[in-house]
Amino acid sequence: MRKAVYKLARETPPALVHAIFIVLLALATAPAFRIVLFGVSLDDLLQLRCFNLG
Repeated sequence: MRKAVYKLARETPPALVHAIFIVLLALATAPAFRIVLFGVSLDDLLQLRCFNLG
């Protein structure tokens, strides 16, 4: 099993690895970019107002 994983890792093209990384990074940062691209909505303001740490 380990040999198969190592073989798959060696044979995977670097461009594919980079593309997967970029897609995962975009999905992970999507909430932050949504506010930058579309502005702050009423729902965002309500979440900030109603979120209480204490």
